Amino acid sequence: MSVTTTAVLMPWVDAPKDLYDPAGPHENGSPPSPPLPKDPVRLKKLVRKGQWPEEHILRKELWHHICMRNVVAAGSVYKETAKALFGDEGQSSDENANPDYQTFGNEDHLTTYRLTATGQDQLRRLLCVLAHTRPDINYCPLLHPVAALLLHYMDAERAFDCLAALLGSKRYKYLDQSWVEYEAFRGSFTKLAKKFANQAHSLIAKQGMEPGLVYKDWIWWILEDLPFTHLVRVIDAYLMEGLKIFYRVSLAILQLFNKKRKGNKAAQSRDFASGVRHFAQHIPVSADVLLTMGFQFRGLSRTVIDTYHTKFKQNIRDSGMVPPVKNTNKGMAVVLNEINSSIINPKQLQSLWRWLPDRMALKQPHIVFTTAENGISLSTFYNMCEDEEPTILLVKTLDNEIFGAYLSCPWSTRNSAELKTSYFGNGESFLFSITPWEQKFPWVGLSDRPDKGPVDTASQLFMRGTRELLSIGGGDGEGLHLESDISNGWSEACRTYGNQPLSAKRNFQSEFIEVLAFHEASNKEPEERADTQADTATKPVTTPEPEGETTADPEAEPVTETVGEPQGETQAEDSAQQPATELADDQSPSGESGE
Repeated sequence: MSVTTTAVLMPWVDAPKDLYDPAGPHENGSPPSPPLPKDPVRLKKLVRKGQWPEEHILRKELWHHICMRNVVAAGSVYKETAKALFGDEGQSSDENANPDYQTFGNEDHLTTYRLTATGQDQLRRLLCVLAHTRPDINYCPLLHPVAALLLHYMDAERAFDCLAALLGSKRYKYLDQSWVEYEAFRGSFTKLAKKFANQAHSLIAKQGMEPGLVYKDWIWWILEDLPFTHLVRVIDAYLMEGLKIFYRVSLAILQLFNKKRKGNKAAQSRDFASGVRHFAQHIPVSADVLLTMGFQFRGLSRTVIDTYHTKFKQNIRDSGMVPPVKNTNKGMAVVLNEINSSIINPKQLQSLWRWLPDRMALKQPHIVFTTAENGISLSTFYNMCEDEEPTILLVKTLDNEIFGAYLSCPWSTRNSAELKTSYFGNGESFLFSITPWEQKFPWVGLSDRPDKGPVDTASQLFMRGTRELLSIGGGDGEGLHLESDISNGWSEACRTYGNQPLSAKRNFQSEFIEVLAFHEASNKEPEERADTQADTATKPVTTPEPEGETTADPEAEPVTETVGEPQGETQAEDSAQQPATELADDQSPSGESGE
């Protein structure tokens, strides 16, 4: 396939006029580009050497060609899902048609580059369709910028196919799809900088700065700060080789900035973090030079990157860090089944469901205990629901107050021989009020809570259960307490959840108490979406993710995949030994190792 050179940015891209000038330098006088090779080694060399301008028609075909290698497009999945969500193609995705903007955890970096209002509308639709077809993806901050960039060179349907292929890739990792994975990707740059850009890293330490804070936004040096002419060249290589390209380019930016900073008083006057971002915005070298520098880091292999990544994931788990509890994928609206509750109506239940962890929000509730049928004995309560995990405890008082708790651990944990105290549970649990007001009271230790308090022992008293009582929340009071006759109880402000009392009076008498458990949702929407959707949900924050990465067999034949279907959470990385035909990570396209 020969590709002629004509400016082909999509019509919803706000590009400079000269890019569309038919008498421009890429028309008439330029020879046709060579066909895009199918051989991965030749294609990799072509991408590394390529110096195509941002408006070159080759990029439109190149990006799609790279993404869709060994992949079968998912037919009309995008069109059918978009029609079910937004109606006719000409209808704008306004607030009524699309009330939730899908960010996948990226609320702070919603750059749309050169997309016009029409292009941004296409982006909203694209992300909403992805959210509906991939409800298992709840945290993927790079998805928004990558989707926006694809829309500069292709329509939303082709961009959807490309993103589905990247998300399901079993060869390279392109998009981290959980909070732990993304934080490990982001955080491991500190170790790589110490190893491969030691002069700059040492300078940061000598000046008393915290390297982790300086590097906090390193990925956005590329995705937000680099000029668009440089960014598209980086994305060429990223689509070909995966996330390792971002590490290489950011290390090159760090080294270049450190060299400039040594003899530049203006650069030295800025703090390092803002200085490197300012430098990236006005980078004094061409995109080709920047990439060449990135490819010359000896020893920066996938094996090294994966080693740091795995260690950082373990550090996250050992530290007890908890991801922000945010509904980052709002696309999947589960129609909840009727549960014949004596306490909560369907509208209130739907409100409660929005507060649940993402992996539970796709499941259906069912009642496992109710005082209306099972009585008010605490021992009966335990017998009927103690093995359920997680559960929702609902209380309706004689004063028509409705409140309760989401409990992430089973009550049977109270009998565990491994318990060192009478309390158990974790920071996923929360208290809530439904009437007379709606409010969620999450654990005070969550990182996104504006009134986050100190995480001491008193703020980690999640659940306690004995034969005489059950208690939820502690520290200067009990958030919710039930006696052995569970119709009697009290609610107080407590340090664990930072809540106000759930009942107007400290002591209350209940009219009904219910416990809800969960089972898999069976509803499938939008129309005919079942064939492109998986039943998987994201893992609990308290459950470790797989430590190892699946290693591809270098001799195996390419696997043909179908895009638009979830491929699971574990993304396979390269083998420590690359196939003989593959360029080494620290080898230049000409075959010579860069110094």
